[in-house]
Amino acid sequence: MDAAVPAGDQTIWLDASSFLSSVCNELSVGELVHGENFRLFEAMSALEIMDPKMDAGMATTGFKTFEEAIESGAAPIELTIPQLVDVFDHILACEATWQNGHALAQTVFSCLYLLNVDRTAPNALLHAFCKTTRASCSMIRTAIALADIHEQEEDFITMAYGLPVEGEGDSRCLALLNTVEEVVARQLRGCKGGLSTKKKSLEDAEPLQDDPALEEGYCHAILCRLRFRKALYHILTYMDKPQGRGLEMARKHILVALSELQNIRSSSAFLSFGQAPDSVVESKERGSTASGRVAIGFDECVNRRLLAPTPPRSISILSWEDTLAYFEKLLQDLDRICSLPMTLGLEEILQFVMDYQKLKPDLFARARLQLLLLHDGKLLGRDPLAIALVKVFNVPQSVMANDHQTQAFTTQAARVTKQLLKIMCTNTAWQRRKLGRILQDWGNLLQQSKVTRDVSIEGSQLGDEVIQTENMLTAWVAEQTCWVVRQFLMLGFQLDLYSLSEFCMVYWYLDHVLLSALHYKLAKESQTTPAIDSPDSVKKKGKKKKGSAALKQPKTPKDGKFMYSVHLLQCYSDLCKGFIWMLTALTRDRKLLHRETIFNTEQERFFQRFDLLHKLMIPAPMSYFHYKDSTSQMHISVKELYQLSYDHFMAVQQHLQELGASAAKASELSAVSRTQLALEVKQMEQVSLRNRVALQIVHQVGPGDNLRVSFEFSQHPCFPVAVVKKS
Repeated sequence: MDAAVPAGDQTIWLDASSFLSSVCNELSVGELVHGENFRLFEAMSALEIMDPKMDAGMATTGFKTFEEAIESGAAPIELTIPQLVDVFDHILACEATWQNGHALAQTVFSCLYLLNVDRTAPNALLHAFCKTTRASCSMIRTAIALADIHEQEEDFITMAYGLPVEGEGDSRCLALLNTVEEVVARQLRGCKGGLSTKKKSLEDAEPLQDDPALEEGYCHAILCRLRFRKALYHILTYMDKPQGRGLEMARKHILVALSELQNIRSSSAFLSFGQAPDSVVESKERGSTASGRVAIGFDECVNRRLLAPTPPRSISILSWEDTLAYFEKLLQDLDRICSLPMTLGLEEILQFVMDYQKLKPDLFARARLQLLLLHDGKLLGRDPLAIALVKVFNVPQSVMANDHQTQAFTTQAARVTKQLLKIMCTNTAWQRRKLGRILQDWGNLLQQSKVTRDVSIEGSQLGDEVIQTENMLTAWVAEQTCWVVRQFLMLGFQLDLYSLSEFCMVYWYLDHVLLSALHYKLAKESQTTPAIDSPDSVKKKGKKKKGSAALKQPKTPKDGKFMYSVHLLQCYSDLCKGFIWMLTALTRDRKLLHRETIFNTEQERFFQRFDLLHKLMIPAPMSYFHYKDSTSQMHISVKELYQLSYDHFMAVQQHLQELGASAAKASELSAVSRTQLALEVKQMEQVSLRNRVALQIVHQVGPGDNLRVSFEFSQHPCFPVAVVKKS
């Protein structure tokens, strides 16, 4: 310091370390430094020193430009085979990290080789791999942008910031990859063959490295990575074909990719064998390569001048095991999309999308599903949605040709249905928010169906045929509106939005929605519509006898698909009723503690949760006073409430058996829907069984606060299990 800033005539330099240390020791945790010009406002406006997110933009490590990195020799073209494998592995890890929502500049294009792929031409293996990687990333980015189901800066970052995402000649990357694959495959065959074969092979191709004992292992490691890269490129190409024409070939390449992924995983033991635990080798928990070494040719700061002016995100590249797990799940999700029958109708497609979302697919898989479902605005790329809806409505051609009101309604319904399909492909949090936004659109569509019905009946000469059609349209819209509301409420449990004190009211309203959906499903099937303006068309809670409500079944025998959906609604409804009376009884019995809130009352929370639904005509709006009136039931004892809840959980068991039998007859269900149904049946069985056991325990113990009951969602995402403990 003396040399840098010399002291003046009247100043000298003194060591203040001890003084600063003593002052710091006097400060308590969280105490601010007080000064004349550092008051509360300045403290709140100040940056937090040493916060990695705030200081990331000031980082001076790494290279400032690509040219500087190349001049320093950070990305040599002549690589040993172990180094080349590390580069391949780290590129895969960066690609998986990018697809999980981070910027291209900090992930895939932190690879210096990808910033100028032409530089890698002397190294055929590296050149082919980099070209194919860039082409694959371009296709993935394009697919996600076209699907438009992501939230910028949250799900995915489509901006490239001027990076060379697309390059000339990338369409020929497959030819390059095939060439180097054949060379390595020939070398591997030579290693596996006899002595004469080895000599002949060595004459045709140079060994990848100098040690003959390791040649076969490295050939296998390189080859499985090249083949995985090739299979992934084929999958992207075939899935991009319209109307699902490439899905069968895509499935074949998915099987190849999964097989090569297992080979890549099995090669990790060979690549990491004999590695010394020095500073160059990363820990196995966070290493992004199979060998555990740090790959050369990467710098996460080289593109920082291309990023937005905000501080760059502090990211962590996925570990090698997480990378393999990500690609394995991605391939499985894509395989489920490829298994989607192209002959499904609209209702079966909606069921498939809902069941597919339960698997929690990643963004790219959801984007591919959305592009398949709505290619060029047509359902599965074949028929416009309006025509698909006409098939659902089963509208006679004479009505469609002569009734302009029905035509206008079908066009509007197609627009709202298309929006619903797109929303169902978004992530869970945004799906719920957007479902809340389109509820009003479905409400408007319901009003339009009423107007269409009234106008068509008055002005048409077709008589009963028009009346039957318009009743069908109204019942369909009412049923779909109930479906959207049901999904909106149930997603709240998956997102952990409800507190324990709100469970009872949410299940009560959800039960009302389920009964409304069942009511209009039966009305649609019989092609008659009840009075939709009266909330009396739906049975009030609290007015039912013990056990499951006896629902009037259609007189005519129905197909398995219809009965499957009816039994599923009945299962949900009985579960809701079971929880309504269970929560009511536990609260009255002082075995369930609710945290009192001073900021709002129960009535205000009810309004906040369901105000959005009160704007709809269907399901009929239910007020807080309806809720209190149906759940108070002071004339029923606590033991009777326990028994009432127990009976509803028992009824679930019966409905589950009927559900399994009807689902077996529903040939229209996809393989994904059948798998998810089998899983959900097991989940609901466990919820019903465990809650019955909990009810028996609290019933035997008797009244009082001698037990404490809590709930956990360990079996089903929307229906919890009661956990009983001594207080």
